[in-house]
Amino acid sequence: MRTRILVAVFTLLLTLPALQAQTVALLRAGDVFDLRLGGVPQEYAADFAQQYTIDQDGTVNLPLIGEMNAAGLRPAQLGRSVEARLAAERIFTRPTVLINVAAAGRYVSIHGGVRTPQRLPWSADVTLSSAIGDCGGLTDFAGGSKIRLVRDRRIIGVYRLKDFRDDPAKDPKLLPGDQVIVPE
Repeated sequence: MRTRILVAVFTLLLTLPALQAQTVALLRAGDVFDLRLGGVPQEYAADFAQQYTIDQDGTVNLPLIGEMNAAGLRPAQLGRSVEARLAAERIFTRPTVLINVAAAGRYVSIHGGVRTPQRLPWSADVTLSSAIGDCGGLTDFAGGSKIRLVRDRRIIGVYRLKDFRDDPAKDPKLLPGDQVIVPE
């Protein structure tokens, strides 16, 4: 019995990073983030402690190391890349980097047959049904089926609200820039 519990805990610990990675959005052009640098002298850490904006070409300009690609990476991946570059260029021996993405500027859009169509601020826990609920729910003429989820200008799924009531695990999490189109 004890062995089964240990195996279950170990399996959970191995799959947890993969589950967390699915809910963290990729960085994109225009995103703003704070960078905190540890494991270095305080005066250098202060040089890095500011807000950065990812340029339209997907890069960010950092003190001491210059431009780095940032778009398409998760915040933790960018942090590891900055750490590796600082160490590889022998600027610091064991830096630690923490990236915190500003929530402002990250939205999901809800269109069509909802009471209050709008852009909603994105958060890691927003789902398709919670976004529709935040918009006041469906209008009297809306269809609760064939709700389209558009990501990167492509329809990635067509959903029915009824399915989420029957099985909440089917309710997809939204990512920044997603559009939800509810038929009227």
